[in-house]
Amino acid sequence: MPIVTVSREYGSGGQSFGRAVAERIKADFLDAKLVLEVSNRLRCAQEVVEQWDERGEGLIVRLLRAMQSAHPETVAPAPVSSDAFSSAPSPDRVAATVREVILEEARSENAVFVGRGAVFVLKDHPHALHVRLIADFDARAACIADRFGLSPEESKARVEAADRDRSRYIRHHFGTDWNDPKHYDVVFNTSRTPMNQIVDSSLLLLPQKGDES
Repeated sequence: MPIVTVSREYGSGGQSFGRAVAERIKADFLDAKLVLEVSNRLRCAQEVVEQWDERGEGLIVRLLRAMQSAHPETVAPAPVSSDAFSSAPSPDRVAATVREVILEEARSENAVFVGRGAVFVLKDHPHALHVRLIADFDARAACIADRFGLSPEESKARVEAADRDRSRYIRHHFGTDWNDPKHYDVVFNTSRTPMNQIVDSSLLLLPQKGDES
């Protein structure tokens, strides 16, 4: 069975796509499950891992400084309590544990990973299909506004911040540009192609990836 990694711009439908593919191929869907496993291994609150998830070190430093002064400044939907950071692991340790879990889960040869740099962790995996999802900025902002009940200005700011943080995360931990299409087997624009067609097209590529070994 194949491995699928999903790199996605914020608001482009990565979770919906990943979940749909996992259901179709009867694979494990590693998203919230991955965060839970990482928090268990690090013995820290799950909200700590979520807060640091796919964010560059620059944001982490700002966050820790803010927590120390009891004035948190984050782009997360909800604030994180200061108690959660009392014994928090370092950002690099969180990222290293994420990588460890991805590698272990990939041994099942039957998993779908959304984000977390999985495409770069598993770039040499012979049976991995690497999918990139993008979408027009206004479409992504509208999606986020609807999901979280935000104003147009708030949703645009959140999309910009999330893209910036994810890009910084990949640059810091993997030394590359996540926007480079050469990292992926296929790139889809979800604001121009229906999601069901994107799922179907991706599934057609799986046997080809599996036959490469």
